[in-house]
Amino acid sequence: MPEPTKRATLRDVAAGAGVSVAQASFALNGTGRVAAATAERVRRIAAELDYQADGRARALRTGRRSAYGVVIRNMRNPFFLDVLRGMETVAHREGALLLIMSSDYDQERESAALRRLAAEAVAGIAIAPIGRRDRLLEWMDRHSHVPVVAFNCTPEPDREGTASRLSTVGPDDEEAVARAVAHLAQRGHREATLLMAPEHLAADWGREEAFQRHCAEHGVAGSVARGPLDYEAVARRSAEMMARPGHRALVVNSDHLSAAVYDAARSLGLRVGRDVSVVGHDDLPTSALLDPGLTTIAVEREVLGERIMNLLVEGPGAAVRLPVRLVERGSVAVLE
Repeated sequence: MPEPTKRATLRDVAAGAGVSVAQASFALNGTGRVAAATAERVRRIAAELDYQADGRARALRTGRRSAYGVVIRNMRNPFFLDVLRGMETVAHREGALLLIMSSDYDQERESAALRRLAAEAVAGIAIAPIGRRDRLLEWMDRHSHVPVVAFNCTPEPDREGTASRLSTVGPDDEEAVARAVAHLAQRGHREATLLMAPEHLAADWGREEAFQRHCAEHGVAGSVARGPLDYEAVARRSAEMMARPGHRALVVNSDHLSAAVYDAARSLGLRVGRDVSVVGHDDLPTSALLDPGLTTIAVEREVLGERIMNLLVEGPGAAVRLPVRLVERGSVAVLE
């Protein structure tokens, strides 16, 4: 059996580049005064030797950690892949790495993920939480040294009315719902249903409040249908609603789940944009390819990821809302 290859050390890099260990460290970390040509030579030798710094040793030595945790709700939703891409762009720039876990809309799995990330001594955690923030704030009380940024959830002040200590990043939900409802009303709809997670699992509960308010302003009878937010469950729930007489207008919190409504309509011999209307959220690249194309609320998903990561690296303490816009395609019927 061949002996395992010895891992290259910083001393090996320094020797190969003809510099001191201190100079090699400065060159690789971008600190200290090292000539550009020397720094380039050190980086080239490090790449040739496949040198990787020992992150845990550096964390013990400097007190700075380079790993960040991410907990998402649904690994199947392509939205999160774009958010992660934005986060990874910033992480790469900062020399950091991401440890990614999924709660799959399960509160026990979410708690287990937070415990695991705390045990890994991550420098911070980004989380798309399940339900209201109380459980997350309780966890933060026990881990006050770990910065946390929550995304795709409704921001709210602390009970005393002061700004929340939990940073949040997400699309402008108020504007997103306003544009969706206004578009339905302009096309003659007088009834609409918002698909939401069960109340105890809904982190974006502010969308429901905004939906009821904007429906009232436009004279639209608004209702909320609750159920598990996975593809199969949404398809079943949509089919149940569409099986009843009358036109159904559905506002869905993701394009991924909007596609499930298309499947449900097709199974009943109905056509989206004629027999049923759908407004999605996220504007995934595949949404324009549906038949008909999905009318949806667009948000810059990679920018969302970049803002999340910037808050983690630079320090949390803000509520960031990203602008949204309506992308009109063919999934909303014009009613007489």
